[in-house]
Amino acid sequence: MGAKPKRSESRKRQAHVMIRVSEEEKVRIRQKAAMAGYPHRTGTYIRKAVLNYPLHSLVDQGAIDQLLQAKADLARLGGLFKLWLAKSENCKATAKLGERDYETVEELVNAIEQRQGDLLQITAQLMKSVQRQKNV
Repeated sequence: MGAKPKRSESRKRQAHVMIRVSEEEKVRIRQKAAMAGYPHRTGTYIRKAVLNYPLHSLVDQGAIDQLLQAKADLARLGGLFKLWLAKSENCKATAKLGERDYETVEELVNAIEQRQGDLLQITAQLMKSVQRQKNV
């Protein structure tokens, strides 16, 4: 049994490529690496980007999560308004929610449903973008 080779000797990647960049470029490269999920491994990010290996952006996934959360919040809000509308339907003339009357609140519910649909479309577009990035 021979001595186990040092980790650095057993690595496949032993060649170095040196490039010069400005301080501004260095900052931008590090920012992009962090957004792509490589905050402490800028070299890995650069290698993957240059060799067209798939880069999975954490920013896109974060945006999708935020949009889905906003959609869920709107759905809950819309549900509460619908409940209020259902209870107030018998007495439309006197139904009030703060300063708003029945018709104003009904318009608000319709606007919430429209925004919810808009968020769903944006989320679907982002998901397609993420899938394309993974397939490249």
